[in-house]
Order: sequence, then structure tokens, then C-alpha cells
Amino acid sequence: MSNINHKLALSVVSPNQTAGLVTHSFPDGCLTVETENRGWHCLRAASCVIAPQVGDKVLITGVDSQMWLLAVLERANPLTAELSVPGDLHIRSQGELSLSSEALRITAGEGDCHISEMTYSGNKLSAWLSVSRIVGQRAESVWQTVTQISHNLLRTTRNTEQVRAGQLDMKAEDYARLHAQNTIITAKAITKVDSEQIHMG
Repeated sequence: MSNINHKLALSVVSPNQTAGLVTHSFPDGCLTVETENRGWHCLRAASCVIAPQVGDKVLITGVDSQMWLLAVLERANPLTAELSVPGDLHIRSQGELSLSSEALRITAGEGDCHISEMTYSGNKLSAWLSVSRIVGQRAESVWQTVTQISHNLLRTTRNTEQVRAGQLDMKAEDYARLHAQNTIITAKAITKVDSEQIHMG
């Protein structure tokens, strides 16, 4: 391709609709498109949400002495496509919106998600967080095995807390304390208290 200066005189007769190849991409969003050995300085139309790359085959047209890149017809690299808009992007569907891919990666500075009812299913879920806060009215969970490891654990129950277990084993390395206004310890068979010293009363 010939070396084309992107600052072409707009007095040159602009084509109607024609196809060309993108030869230059500039930081301000403008592009140079070559067709029939002539370069055109083009702006990307708002409807062209796929960001054109150098080497792409595109459709251009001239309107009021301004060249516009309307669409990307063929990608130079067919394995990669970037959807790009200069401002906010809103996607609205009156029905169902489906996303399907081999992998999904989302990167954002902030996120806000509002879903009235959500169902998630998967084989594995991993999360690394600095702070986690969950506020709700009711929580239910069913697990075959639960393992929890922490340096400090604080749990406060305002009304009633119940534990039902086949076997209950509690062990403290240093200090264990059970205090209540009324404490009842019962057993059907054996109650055993074993210590070097036992103080009652």
C-alpha cells in the first residue's frame, strides 16, 4: 500500500459507498482507509461498534464533505473483535439476553448488580476478597462438608441458637468459659468432669 497522508483535502470528490482497507488508526479515533490507491480520512460512525483495526476491510461513505466508516466487513484477525463506543453502552432486551462462550472475563473499577431472582449452578466457585458483607432476612445452606478456618470468629445471636449433632467435640487450647443466668447439663448415661482441680460454688 502507498504511504498516504491522513490529512487529505476534503475538496476531493468523496465516493458514495465503497469498500477499502484501514491503513492508519489515530489516537483521536480517526482512521485512514485506502480504496483504489486513494486514502480517505474517516470518522467512525456511531453505528460501527466494532473497533476497526489496521488491515480490516471496511465500508465507507461520504456525507457533507465528511468521510464516514460505516462498518467492518472483514477482520484482518478474525479471532479477535472489540466492541468499542466513546461513551456509556446500554444493552436492552425485551426478552432474554444470553451470553455463551468458552471463557468469560469481566474487568471493571466498580460493579452494581440488581437481579430479582437468580439461580447459579457450577462445579467450582473461588473468590478472593478483602472485605465481604452480606445483609439479608434469611439464609439457608446445605453442605456435605463445611471447613472454616479463621484467626478470630465473633458470632452474636439475639434470640435462640440451637445445635443438633450426632457427636459434638469442642476443644480450646487455653481457656473455655460457659456462662449463663441458668445452666443445665444433662446426660442419659454418663456425665464426667475430669480436672486436676475442681471448684464448685
